[in-house]
Amino acid sequence: MVTVEEAKRSILSHTAVLNSERHALADAVGFVLSEDILAGFSLPSFRQSSMDGYAILHTDISEINSTLPVVGESKAGKAEKRMLEPGTAIRIFTGAPVPDGATAVIMQEHTSLENGNVIIHEYPVAENKNLRNIGQQIREGDVALPAGTFISAGTVGFLTGLNIAEVSVYRKPRVGILVTGDELVKTGDTLYHGQVYESNSSMLAAALKKEGIEEVEIYYSEDDLQATIESLKILSDRNDVVIATGGVSVGDYDYVGKALEAIGAETIFYKIRQKPGKPLLFAKTEETNFYALPGNPASSLVCYYEYVLPALRLMSGNKTCFLPELQLPVTHAYAFNGERDEFLKAIVSDGKVTSLEGQESFALRSFAVANALIYLPVSQQTVQAGDLVRVHLLPF
Repeated sequence: MVTVEEAKRSILSHTAVLNSERHALADAVGFVLSEDILAGFSLPSFRQSSMDGYAILHTDISEINSTLPVVGESKAGKAEKRMLEPGTAIRIFTGAPVPDGATAVIMQEHTSLENGNVIIHEYPVAENKNLRNIGQQIREGDVALPAGTFISAGTVGFLTGLNIAEVSVYRKPRVGILVTGDELVKTGDTLYHGQVYESNSSMLAAALKKEGIEEVEIYYSEDDLQATIESLKILSDRNDVVIATGGVSVGDYDYVGKALEAIGAETIFYKIRQKPGKPLLFAKTEETNFYALPGNPASSLVCYYEYVLPALRLMSGNKTCFLPELQLPVTHAYAFNGERDEFLKAIVSDGKVTSLEGQESFALRSFAVANALIYLPVSQQTVQAGDLVRVHLLPF
């Protein structure tokens, strides 16, 4: 049995970043750049006004209410180049080219217009005021974004402005899910005494979809060693990661561990000193990583968030692997006995965290409304209201 921290270190040390592939920029949100992107030109590529107002020579403003004749205008999108003569002003709009010779833009709100002259209600005026200079964002030839950058909507906007339509990214892992348990029934089928509707596969598929992994292969296996071996073999041949749910404990019909051994997977560790989710098994072959999660739904989801998700992110090139952690005051006292760390389903609100009713490993109702997990190591078995606890924020 390993500790929580030992399990996390072990998993990441046995996880490698996947190869890269080309994607259209519009389809690359949620991926990670696998190579540096160089700027093909400077942004801005010409001096721009950041305000509606008047382009001037800043040294022409010698006092409050200096007056200059307005001799033209510069509008966004016009290719015509203009030249500002000293002692004059040019009407200008946001994003428009700043005329040569101009050294500042006075915002419209600080001016008034009278008989074709602009009166400047501002003094002194700083050089380069309200100007966007060439290359202020990025200069031609510089690294616009380095490899390892997570592609967000802002990334797409920035790169589109650099005329980049395609990027190289680390690919997402292919994931297969194996569901075991003769008591499990698919949604829509008739439920008989002693049976339950199977929810782990849809729950895990939804969590994977949140990470941008949408093509998930799901297999179902009866509680039989040979059937489990065959299912794991098929999934491992097609996927980078296989997640099994159920069949990993010590019962007479728990065959996942034996089946992994039969297909040549090396067990890296089995069982974690935590509650819920103790019977987690991590194994691997040369091509595939295996995570055998407990069958109880809450245990399975805790293990996914704490161990599987970080590995999937690392495989995708994302160096920010783990759930964000905060130190927050807890609203209610809590105590536990034993030698295992505990994860509690919780809600973070107004800068505090509240553990929920229904912490049992089978209970998913509390997970349905939780937005966080409280992590209590055995060194913190008793907390009082107001004590700081470690909180892991769930993806939303």
